[in-house]
Amino acid sequence: MREIKINLKRPYTIYIDSNLDKLFNTMNEYKIKKNDTLFLITDDKVSGLYNDIILKFEKHFNIKKYFFNNGELNKNMTTIQGIYSFLIENNANRDSILIGLGGGVVGDLVGFVAATYMRGIRYINIPTTLLSQVDSSIGGKVGYNYNGIKNIVGSFYNPEFVFISTNFLKTLEKKQFIDGLGEVIKYSLIKDKTLLEYIKENIKGIAEKENDKMLYIIRSCLSIKKYFVEIDYKDTGIRNLLNFGHTTGHAIEITSNGKFTHGESVALGILVAIKMSENILDLSNEIYNDVEEVLKKLGLPIEYKVDNYNLFMYAINHDKKNGKKIRFVLLQDIGKGKIKVEVNNEDILKGIKQSIDKGE
Repeated sequence: MREIKINLKRPYTIYIDSNLDKLFNTMNEYKIKKNDTLFLITDDKVSGLYNDIILKFEKHFNIKKYFFNNGELNKNMTTIQGIYSFLIENNANRDSILIGLGGGVVGDLVGFVAATYMRGIRYINIPTTLLSQVDSSIGGKVGYNYNGIKNIVGSFYNPEFVFISTNFLKTLEKKQFIDGLGEVIKYSLIKDKTLLEYIKENIKGIAEKENDKMLYIIRSCLSIKKYFVEIDYKDTGIRNLLNFGHTTGHAIEITSNGKFTHGESVALGILVAIKMSENILDLSNEIYNDVEEVLKKLGLPIEYKVDNYNLFMYAINHDKKNGKKIRFVLLQDIGKGKIKVEVNNEDILKGIKQSIDKGE
């Protein structure tokens, strides 16, 4: 079992293994005892896929279960209120422990509830998707979407620990698996050129979810995120590099009405950001062609038709990372990003029309 320790004022550890066999031993190490009451929260899709795991939990602990409807559209206050009501009805207190079993939506919601219920209780994050394993399961960002703006309400709050099993990836549908690869490409561009080369050399093994390939990718991405989180936990400076591709990506995610997943949207946002980097920072145009080819081979989208530019620009201008001025994360070179680059609407539109929406 591999371990990555996030060294903050309140540190926590990420455990990475090929299966879940060591999870319960890990829980014992954290003094979570047999017959302790745990509150397991997931969505209806995950509960169906991993009912055997939930049954294992029930053998070890006194488990109270709550399932909400799957999907990004349910990452909202209504779901949060449902979880609060469930905890109150089952007498959860400040000594209680929540378990978030699922993808990024589950992790973000459970983390937010843990941060706010009785002013903060413990939770354990068990991410089941590639996207959540390489990205959202660590870093402390928890929250939900409101009024059409992604993650606009939230907090910073860390779990007791994160337990990642690559075994979960075997059950992912192709679109769900590809979703996570968008974030993987992001990490390879902002910090680790060797990761990009590894991906290019192992396209087939990655597509087949070979265990050693998945372990390498997950450890690489988490090591990069660890670096940024430890330096800039509250995301006021250098950690902004993790938002590469996300400002346009969030607009695509919102305006596509669910057609494109988060990772697919980020991949498209990356292409826009690279083209803007060419225009504004003189980035070599060879990088765009190289990245576009990798995205195609991985099955990620490289085109998006913007049907309503007014709505699209509204989403970008109201992205939570922007104030009065629009700021983008751009690239000076692979592994060398630049944060808070001020751009205008014309810069963005030009980048979009040169990349994902050529109007052909």
